[in-house]
Amino acid sequence: MESAPARPRVAVLGPVLVEDRSGALAEPSGTRGKSLIVALVLARGGLSVPALVEDLWDDAPPRQERAALQTLVSRVRTSSADGILESTPSGYALAVGRHGTDLDLAAHHLDLTRTALAADAAGDALREANAGLALWRGEPGLDLAGSRLGEELARTADELRTDLLAARARAARLTGDPATALSDLQQLLRLRPLDESLHAERIRALADAGRRSDALLAFADLKDALRDRLGTRPGAELVALNARLLAEEDDDEGGYDEGKNKNDDDREPASPRRVRLGLRTAPNALVGREYDLEAVEDLVATSRLTTILGAGGLGKTRLAHEVGHRAIHTPAVVLVELASVRTGADVELAFATTLGIREARAARLAEPGAQLDLRSRILGLLSERETLLIVDNCEHIIDAAAAYIEDILSATPTVGVLATSRAPLAIGAERVYALGPLPSDDDGPAVELFRERATAARPGVVLPPEAVARLCARLDGLPLAIELAAARARSLSVEEIERRLGNRFALLTGGERTAPERHRTLFAVIDWSWNLLTASEQALMRRLSAFPDGFSADAAEAVAGAGAASVLDDLDALVAQSLVTVSEDPDTGILRYRMLETVREFGDLELTAAGESDEVQAGVDAWAIAFAREAMARMHGREQVPTFARVTAEQDNLVAVLRSALDGGRPATTATVFAVLAYYWSLRSTHTEVLSFGKAVLDALSGWEPAGEDREAAAASYTLIGGTFLYAGLRTAVRAISRLRRLRRDAPFADPRLGAIASLVLAAGHVEPGMRLLAEFRSSADPELAAMGALLTAQLQENAGELDDALANATRAHEKAIEAQDTWSRASAAQSLAQLHSQLAHPREALAWAESAYEGLTSLRAAGDLRQLDWLIAVNSISAGDVERGRVLLEDYLHEEVDRTGFDYVDYYGIGFAGMAEIALAEGDYARGIRLYDEAIGVYSDDTAVERDAVANPWLTILGAALIAARLRTHDAEARLAETTGLAIEDPLSREETAEAARRLRTRVLVNARLSPPYLDKPVIGTGLLGFAIWMLDEEVAAGRGDEWVDAGLELFALAARSNSRQDIESLHRPRLAERVRQTWGEDRVAAALEAAGALGREAAAVRGLVVLGDVRV
Repeated sequence: MESAPARPRVAVLGPVLVEDRSGALAEPSGTRGKSLIVALVLARGGLSVPALVEDLWDDAPPRQERAALQTLVSRVRTSSADGILESTPSGYALAVGRHGTDLDLAAHHLDLTRTALAADAAGDALREANAGLALWRGEPGLDLAGSRLGEELARTADELRTDLLAARARAARLTGDPATALSDLQQLLRLRPLDESLHAERIRALADAGRRSDALLAFADLKDALRDRLGTRPGAELVALNARLLAEEDDDEGGYDEGKNKNDDDREPASPRRVRLGLRTAPNALVGREYDLEAVEDLVATSRLTTILGAGGLGKTRLAHEVGHRAIHTPAVVLVELASVRTGADVELAFATTLGIREARAARLAEPGAQLDLRSRILGLLSERETLLIVDNCEHIIDAAAAYIEDILSATPTVGVLATSRAPLAIGAERVYALGPLPSDDDGPAVELFRERATAARPGVVLPPEAVARLCARLDGLPLAIELAAARARSLSVEEIERRLGNRFALLTGGERTAPERHRTLFAVIDWSWNLLTASEQALMRRLSAFPDGFSADAAEAVAGAGAASVLDDLDALVAQSLVTVSEDPDTGILRYRMLETVREFGDLELTAAGESDEVQAGVDAWAIAFAREAMARMHGREQVPTFARVTAEQDNLVAVLRSALDGGRPATTATVFAVLAYYWSLRSTHTEVLSFGKAVLDALSGWEPAGEDREAAAASYTLIGGTFLYAGLRTAVRAISRLRRLRRDAPFADPRLGAIASLVLAAGHVEPGMRLLAEFRSSADPELAAMGALLTAQLQENAGELDDALANATRAHEKAIEAQDTWSRASAAQSLAQLHSQLAHPREALAWAESAYEGLTSLRAAGDLRQLDWLIAVNSISAGDVERGRVLLEDYLHEEVDRTGFDYVDYYGIGFAGMAEIALAEGDYARGIRLYDEAIGVYSDDTAVERDAVANPWLTILGAALIAARLRTHDAEARLAETTGLAIEDPLSREETAEAARRLRTRVLVNARLSPPYLDKPVIGTGLLGFAIWMLDEEVAAGRGDEWVDAGLELFALAARSNSRQDIESLHRPRLAERVRQTWGEDRVAAALEAAGALGREAAAVRGLVVLGDVRV
């Protein structure tokens, strides 16, 4: 059979998606861009320009139709993979190959399904139909805002899906899965209530499921409907099918029968048909459990007893029913429900009732003889054939259920058992399958489940993907909670449901009327398990709810209370009841316990009701303080990496404690917890976190007089706030430094590391004391202190443009860090060396040091630094000639979502787009390169960027210079093309816009120099001088301006070189730019300018450059 492609490149069966340059599917920008894609998909080929204009603009075409369409196509192409949207002689077409759209691929799967059915290959047909239906990700056409194209897409997709459902229903029935067939047919008959072929298929499925009576009733109902609504009768096929059902034996239901004579113990099944007892047909498809189904089926096939274990609401019962329906080769499947059984004595009665033993009555079970007789009859029936026995909801009578199941297994070798429970049965034959929540990623099963159920509740509901994903994540991926939330979509928007989740137990009520009582509200689901706990287990569960993000065994003991003698036993019981999960990180070996958020909120309600909140908060504080002190002492040297892993695991808990301490006025807890978090954040370069808490911590510690270990914690907090806020909030920094100075006046700090860092912060703004301190650190016998001194010195030297000296000190810092066995210091020194070599246009050296830094920063999970290294590796790969590696890294880099309120998000995207621009330029796509540079600089105009004064960012100066270099390369390329071909360029790059970019760069450099502190960043100033100089020295720009203009340009170029202008980006490599200048103005004039500038120091060169730049009149 012909196989279908693995994945389409264009998808319209849900939100419109197109393959982007990373190979992922992404949304095109704008509704009209999506409409363009849909129009071409529906055309299944190319469309002319007039046809596309009519489709996209309806009755209001633009005045310049072809130009407007070209602009739209260009915008879509920018975000799409190369070659997807191709031009044709008359218009445009999708070049995605055969079955390259999900619509075509779904039609292909339908063809393969029908072919397989015709060849009696029902299994193949079922696989193809499922593959086709799996392509639907939502409601097609919904994101086209009710347009004509959207309606046409919805109609086409609905017809295709209906055909696939009908084919799957037949295939499912033929493979022995009438439950799936009936579920699909139920959907189809809502759309086509009088379709006789569908009714015939449903009647056959009902009969195959052992529901002959229901099948006969279905025929009668259809007969009445045809008569009343159309005045006709069922066709010959249906009449013949009904006749065959009537001719079957009365007792042909597929169940066990104890015979006509109730006293006869020699019982046989009433017919050779498969026995199916207790299985219910699902009203809808099971979502997101394919892997779980296969895993449970594998366990059932290899073990006598399998238990599906998990918390309430995960869908254990539904999964067990599905396993039963799929066991088509097992002669008998019997499902016994224990949810309504209240005592262990009634377990046997539940089995007897399910098996149809009519004399089984509770009154008779009091007699020993009756009990013995009933047991033998149950075992006799079960042993008549190979049987899968499913026992549902064992947890509330766990001992009796386990004993009875063990008895059945020991007495009947033909029986295998599948149990569902919130606690293990704990008997010898048991294999446990822990059922987890549904994954809640953007297109994951949880989101799919919510979409399906919400759409069923209100077909027109708007389902924003991000909001739905957030909602499902907050609901822990718990299927029951998701279905209850989706039911609320009848009268609430998704955003309103999400907003009301603060009181989820009041919100998530009103489940299906036919559902068991324990599944009609979210509260009832958890309350069922709560009532199975002992008093001490309940006490521990409510106390553990104080931890928002999991906890360790030590943390559990800290909040358990003085009288709790068996904390670990009670914790084990909570794990056994699936109220707490346990996991061990294979990389770190850290063992963590975790509650689902729903369980935690239930526990929090019980904690409040018990009046224990203050006591538990005190326990949490004590744990957090002890943890923070120990971590602070170990967050360096050889213990640094495992300590970082522990802080990472507890970060959310520590943040919650910090917030509580800030709100509750607990200064000792505030200082101690903030100190360890701020140090951890600073080493991982997540300075935004320090900035977000710093001012509030200062306010909370106002007037507090700490002593002992609290004094150390306060000093660490003031040090970290002072150092971080120096460049992001000077007033806050001054307050923190003032308090730090008062603390140190009393006595030196016990921790020498703290003392050293505090001394540096106190020296801020004082050059000589600061330089003396760094000299002391560099000569220290403590390798960690020596590494810190050398690294900080290297950073100051880089800022001064003394890059050779900076390289020497960064190398010494790396050597000392290795001696100290400090991973962060070693990785930071390697990162500094990579950055220095990158600035010097030494791409191969930069790459080698970047790889070295990457290993250490990865072990510390320093995400911010790793992102910087990804960019550095990418741009240096481009410079080294490995453009493809640079492309892959940058596409991944830009694909990652970054908090737009974060400390460095502007730089993140700005330099990312600049890297992609360099790739385009390297490949000769100058127009795309310029567009990407414009986009890079445009990031700094974002409202949030302007609010945070990102306009003064040094990277904006660097990118502004690179843009001018890129535009000049483009002008040169256009001139060469015109000279070679003799033809005029149709749409040349605007020289006036290049001039405007140069004027903006000049203004930015001069303004930033006036606003900056005394220590100007010489390489950044040099880069600004370089960008303006190469524009001044462009032959067409300089034409008619005289020698004075050219001399000024040459001097600026030379002063930029003397200032060690940044060369991270290939467009800014000075050798290439110098060659262009020499070709235009001659070797001698350039050499003279360089010689004159070389006589100046770096500081003098930068200052002179600013003077010359200011004197130029543009």
